[in-house]
Amino acid sequence: MSDLRLLEHFVAVYRNGSYRSAADQLGVTQSTVTKRIQSLESQLGMRLFNRTTRAVEPSDTARSLIDHAEATLKAASAFDDEARLMAGGDHGGIRVGAIALAAETLIVGGLVRLSESHPNLDVDVIVGSSDIYKDLVTGECDLIVGDLANFKSSTYATSLRMERLNDEPLVFVHRKNHPVARSKLLAELLRYPLAIPSRYFNENRLFETLAKETGPATSPRYRLNSLSACISLAASSDVITLAPKSLVEQFSHAGNQHAIAVANFDTGIELNMVLVTVARNVPSPAMRAFREALLLQ
Repeated sequence: MSDLRLLEHFVAVYRNGSYRSAADQLGVTQSTVTKRIQSLESQLGMRLFNRTTRAVEPSDTARSLIDHAEATLKAASAFDDEARLMAGGDHGGIRVGAIALAAETLIVGGLVRLSESHPNLDVDVIVGSSDIYKDLVTGECDLIVGDLANFKSSTYATSLRMERLNDEPLVFVHRKNHPVARSKLLAELLRYPLAIPSRYFNENRLFETLAKETGPATSPRYRLNSLSACISLAASSDVITLAPKSLVEQFSHAGNQHAIAVANFDTGIELNMVLVTVARNVPSPAMRAFREALLLQ
C-alpha cells in the first residue's frame, strides 16, 4: 500500500491541476510535492502526470486511480475518527438539519444525553432551510431529523436512507382560560386564529381532516419556525396552536409562564420523526453517536 502522504499529494495535484496550487493546499513547498509525486510514480512504475508549460495533465493511469486514492484516504480518516471516538478524545463535529418540531423536542433530549456520553462532540443544528433534503444531498448537512410525510414527498428520497425515530400525536393547545376551554364543538375552536410551528410536518393532511369535520377548509393564520414561539403566542392570546402531546405536559402546570391546556379534540395527525442520511455514505462515528442519543428517548 502506498504511503498516505503520497496519495494526498496525488489527489491534490489531480484536483488542482497544478503542483503550485497543490503545495499551497497542503502547506508544503512545490518541490516537496514534485518529489512525492515522483516517488509515487516510481513505486507504481507508471507516469501519473504530463507537465507542460501551461498545465499539468493527468495520465490515463491517474484517471483510473483517482477514485481509489480518494476512497483510501476517506477510509483512513474514518479509521482515525473511530479510534478517537473509542479513546474518548476529540470527535470533531456534525451538522444536523431539522424541522422546527424536531429541533425543540427530539433533538433537545438527544443533545442532553450526547453532552454526557460524548462531551467533546460539536453539533450544529440548522433549522429553517427551505429544503432540508436538498441541503443533505449537497453536503450542507450530515444528517436530517424530519417528518416521514415530508421525507416521502421529497424528490431526493430515492438517494437517501431513512430510519424511524418516534411517533407522537399532535394536539390542539390554547391558554388555560381560553373562551373555548370547555367547548365540545371543534368548529368553535377553529373560529380562533391558528398558528403552526413548522411548514415541514404534514399540514395538508391535518387541514383536509379538519375540512371534513368543520366544513370550509381551515388554514393557519400564522406560521412560525419555532415551537416555543407558538406556545408563547397561544399562552398569551386567543391563538390556537399545535404541539406534540408529551411536550405540553412540560408547560401546562400552574405557575409556569406558559399556562396552556390541551383541547379535547383529535387533530387526526401524528408527527412521525425520522432520521435521514445519504444512502451511499457510511455514517461517521460522530453521526452514529448522535443517532444513538436520539434513539434513547
